[in-house]
Amino acid sequence: MNIKTIAKDFFKVKKIEPSLSKKKNQKFNFVLYSSIISLLVATVGGINWLVDPLWYSHGNILTGRNFAFNERISKTNLFFRTKDKNNYNCLILGSSRVITLRASQFTKDRCFNYSIKGGEIKEFIQYSRSLQEHGFKPQKVYIGVDGLNFVVKERQPIEPFDIKSLRTKSPLHAYLSIDILTFSLMTLLGISPDPGNYYDRNFEGADFAEYPVYQPGFYKPQEPQQCDLKIVDLFTDLRTFFPNAEFIGFIPPRSAWSIVNDTYGRKLTKECELPVFYQLAQKYDVMYDFSIPSAVTKDVKNTFDGSHYSVKVNDEMAKIMEGSSNSFGIRIDQYSYAEYRQIYLDAIKQFLKENNQMQRWHG
Repeated sequence: MNIKTIAKDFFKVKKIEPSLSKKKNQKFNFVLYSSIISLLVATVGGINWLVDPLWYSHGNILTGRNFAFNERISKTNLFFRTKDKNNYNCLILGSSRVITLRASQFTKDRCFNYSIKGGEIKEFIQYSRSLQEHGFKPQKVYIGVDGLNFVVKERQPIEPFDIKSLRTKSPLHAYLSIDILTFSLMTLLGISPDPGNYYDRNFEGADFAEYPVYQPGFYKPQEPQQCDLKIVDLFTDLRTFFPNAEFIGFIPPRSAWSIVNDTYGRKLTKECELPVFYQLAQKYDVMYDFSIPSAVTKDVKNTFDGSHYSVKVNDEMAKIMEGSSNSFGIRIDQYSYAEYRQIYLDAIKQFLKENNQMQRWHG
């Protein structure tokens, strides 16, 4: 072999070695990046599975505290994965004021609490329509009736929808999402969207140990508001979806200060709420009013904002509506309208006297 051939072979090897080295580096980088991505995906999925902020399969395993980041989704997930096992025969509808009404306290029935933040009657109608279409036939319906439903204001129309469209589509959507990871981390850090309560391991309302302090007061009367009496018909329409069910309506409690400031002071008590509540009481089987000023609604320890009441108070409401207590509130359907109106106005007048605010009284 001559020197020229040896030199050629030498330089040929030198050219091959960098090429092989480059391929090895590329393969190493691919494996490294794939491992990192797999680790990140596994971490995100693992955290989200343990916390399960959309209640897709089991809820928060780590701390047992479940926060309501989107009740329309999470409660729909919960309903469809538990309805066959629990064989629900009772439905609870309402706004955020009804969230802490625990279904387990209704011992005579197997209730599901479908209350949602900002929920109003037009949305309840669509939920009821869709539940009926999916074969749900409750024997009893509890419906929280907020006076805000009857206040005239611009509202966005709610088109009919299939309630199943609210469900989380798959485990990928439930666990492999940065948005869901944000909810999981907020849950672990105790950052709740609700200052006063959360959901426990059984997905029922629970109060935080450090309950916000409610500091009520009286403020300058605001402009009067208008009332839409036709909304009563919408509440009545709920019966068409569950024609064989017993309907129990109730007005959730509000602090006596809130009643004076936001309702009586804005000419919504005599002119709106009392007549529409009584009219609705004639359409439902039973109707309770827990908003009437009472020892419960005058006690600032029972609420964190004057509008949302503690689990303890709501547990008592469940007993009242099942007939085992009559500690507060008034059963509207047992009175004439004149009697109901007088009892309610007398309670407001007494509260104003107790607080030296009779200048606010206008009959």
